[in-house]
Amino acid sequence: MIKIAICDDETAFLTELSAMLRSWAASRELVLQLFPFTNGDKLIAACEERPADLVILDIMMPFPGGMDTAKALRQKESHVPLIFLTSSPEFALESYEVRAFWYLLKPVSEERLFSVLDQWLTSMQASLRHFAARTISGYQNIYLRDVEYLEARNKLVAIVFRDGSVLEIKEPFHRCEEFFTPEKGFYKCHRSYLVALNCVETFSKAELRTKSGARIPISRDNGVAFKDAYFAYMFPER
Repeated sequence: MIKIAICDDETAFLTELSAMLRSWAASRELVLQLFPFTNGDKLIAACEERPADLVILDIMMPFPGGMDTAKALRQKESHVPLIFLTSSPEFALESYEVRAFWYLLKPVSEERLFSVLDQWLTSMQASLRHFAARTISGYQNIYLRDVEYLEARNKLVAIVFRDGSVLEIKEPFHRCEEFFTPEKGFYKCHRSYLVALNCVETFSKAELRTKSGARIPISRDNGVAFKDAYFAYMFPER
C-alpha cells in the first residue's frame, strides 16, 4: 500500500487532485491510501502519527505556508519525499532548500502529474532494494533506504545506518560498489567510502559532512565529479 498525504487550502482543487491520484494508482494497479488536508498544521500532526510515503504540498497557503510546513516536516521526518504545487515558478530555488523531489506548476495536468509520480515510484522502489550481506553471525538484508555510508575497514566493510547504528560485514568493498551505485543514490567519494547522496548535509572539495555529523574525506581527484554526481542526483532536470 502507498500512503500519500496532500495539502491544499482550496477544497475544490484538493478533490480534483485526489481524483487524479486515484486514477494514477488504479492505472498502475497500486493500492493507494490518501490523506487530504487543508492546512499545514494538520498535515504535520498527522505525519508525526502516521508517516506518509509521499507528501504533495501547495506552497501558497495561509499560515503556516507551504514552505514553512515543509521545513517543519523536514525536522520531524527528514526523508519523506515532497512534491510542491505552486502557481508561480519563483519558489523553485527555495524548494531545493527542503530537498523537494519535484515542483509542479498549477494548473496541474494529469499527464504531467502521472509522469512525476512514475518517477517518484521508481525511486521509491529502488530504495526498497536490499543487499544480502555476510556477517559474523550469518547473512543479513541491508536496505538501501537505511544506509548513510559504507567504510572499508581492512577485510571488513562497516555499514553506518541513518539511525546511527553500525554493522560490520564480511564482504569485499568492490562487491558493495557493484550494488551501491550512483543510479541508486550512492557515490564513491574516496577509495574507502561510499556515501548516500541524500544524506549529505554539506561538502567542500576535500570533505563532506553527513546529516548525522560524520565527516568523510573526498579524494583529491574526485571533488568535481562528486559535485556533479550530487547535483545530478539531488536536483535532476525539471
